[in-house]
Formats: sequence, structure tokens, C-alpha cells
Amino acid sequence: MNTEILKEVMYSENLTCVVADEEDIIFRSAEKGIVPMLELLELYEKGAIRPVYQADKIIGKAAIIIAARIGIKDIYAGVLSQSAKEIADRKGVNVTCGQLVEMILNPARTAEGPFETALHMVDEDDFDRVLETVRNTLEKVRNIKKAAV
Repeated sequence: MNTEILKEVMYSENLTCVVADEEDIIFRSAEKGIVPMLELLELYEKGAIRPVYQADKIIGKAAIIIAARIGIKDIYAGVLSQSAKEIADRKGVNVTCGQLVEMILNPARTAEGPFETALHMVDEDDFDRVLETVRNTLEKVRNIKKAAV
């Protein structure tokens, strides 16, 4: 298995995230945002998967920290933030991308994305704090969406 195959599957099946171990695709998602990475983390912590390769439409700080934590070694990102690239380099994760951007933007493309912003003051090596920040930010984002409906 490799990221080229996963990239083809991701785009041909209109997915946002595809993950494989050494031999097989073990996870597919069409969910947007950080949700697929949190689902992967849960599966990993249960011992259900041992991921190695990933293709994802967008990889920012939160996603790369989780990917490194669960053992992903090789990633293709359609869009990759500069900060995520720097973290990947420090953590030994090989990342290729379609587009390297200064930052991941919010869905309205008016400002930095909420997860990138939330992690500015969090040490990337303090995984418990990273995860707490990501989950709290996700809850805030969901509440804002609910209020807007």
C-alpha cells in the first residue's frame, strides 16, 4: 500500500480521508474537519487498527499531531499548512501535498481555522492538552453551527 493509491481512492470515491496499514485500506471517511482523525484515534486506542499511510484533503496542526501519535508514517495532503509541515518534519512523518498554504482557513475562508487558532499556545508534545483543546474546539464549532440553524 502507498499514499498514491490512497490519494486515487480518496478522490475517486469523493472521500476526505483514507487510511491503510501495510496491506489494506482500513478506514474511509467523507466527514469534514477533524472528526475523521478523532475517529481514527479512537480505533487506534482500542487496538483495532495500526495505520501507516494516509491520504487526506486537508491536514493542519491538529490532524498531523494525531496522525503522528497513532503511527502514521506517510501522508498525502491535498492541502497542508506550513505549521503542519514543520510538525511533520519534527515528528518524522513524511508528507507530500498538492498545495502548501500558510494556514488552514475557516470554512468561510475569512480567517484562520478554529483548530489552528486553538493550538497556537499548546505544546505539540503535550498530547493530552492537544486532544483536550481539539475536543473543546470541536464542541464550540458544533454549538456555533447549531445556533446558526
